[in-house]
Amino acid sequence: MNQALRASLSALAISLLTLTLTGCSGDDESAKKKDHVFKETTRTIDKAREVEGILKDAAEKQKKAAQEAGG
Repeated sequence: MNQALRASLSALAISLLTLTLTGCSGDDESAKKKDHVFKETTRTIDKAREVEGILKDAAEKQKKAAQEAGG
């Protein structure tokens, strides 16, 4: 092989390796956006669970009050 061809192939191999590693490293900006969406969903579910607990407590108090008033 001639020197120029060998140098070109080496440069090409290094470039491809660099691009592959860079491409596989992930995009921090898109990861932050996905994390943000996930956090918002989790926050909404947590709020719904809190409201569910409040409603269950209120229903139990109402049921006890009805039982005490009824007899």
